[in-house]
Amino acid sequence: MKYPVISNKFVLMVELEMKISLQLLRILTAALLAASVLSSCAPARLPGEGNLSLDVRRMQLDLGQQQRAVADLSERLAAYEQRLQQQEATVNDLRQQLAELEKPSPAAVAAGTQGGVAAAMGQGSGQSPTEIYLQAFGDYASGRYRQAIQGFQTFLNNFPNNSYAGNAQYWLGDCYFNLQEYAMAIDAFRRGVDEYLQSPKSPDALLKIVMAQFQLGNLEEASQTRDTLNRLYPASTASKKAAELALP
Repeated sequence: MKYPVISNKFVLMVELEMKISLQLLRILTAALLAASVLSSCAPARLPGEGNLSLDVRRMQLDLGQQQRAVADLSERLAAYEQRLQQQEATVNDLRQQLAELEKPSPAAVAAGTQGGVAAAMGQGSGQSPTEIYLQAFGDYASGRYRQAIQGFQTFLNNFPNNSYAGNAQYWLGDCYFNLQEYAMAIDAFRRGVDEYLQSPKSPDALLKIVMAQFQLGNLEEASQTRDTLNRLYPASTASKKAAELALP
């Protein structure tokens, strides 16, 4: 089967790009920290060599600026590492999806004919569900959320009963969430929970609904959704993350 958009090579390139960016940020932070330490240890001038008080104040000012720069970079590094963890989870999810999508569907195997395979894969529409899904996921992974929304919506409109429809509905909601269109995200996530309750993405969808409601300031609704998450999936990682939010 041909995958024109995403392959294992693409996954490796995404991983490499993320790791290189993180390593560069770490190097810059370490360099500024070293400069800060060296500045704090620099010898002051002797009284006869100039205005000692002025030199000390200048050194303190430079040191303070460097410390603030290091603190700022440290915060950015922590945020970037968190983002990297999320992206690594996305990449791992993509690897699993590639492995699953490379397997022939039960409908295609049962049909046993070229016509049956074509019908099972949706080739009559010009693209298979695999191609449409991977195209949309490739746009999502690259941050092209508007294009990804169109792709996932096309996938769901044409293949609502596909085994990956629940995943597609989740990523559709996450596209809106990343665009900070929280009301649209809530609608998409809620539809995923209602229509694909057995989807492995359902706990995460409920968590994202809680987070979106929190961002909109709807704390009471967020608290109610968190309770639903705890009731349906009490042992899930999503439930533990929801407990960390500052909700009543």
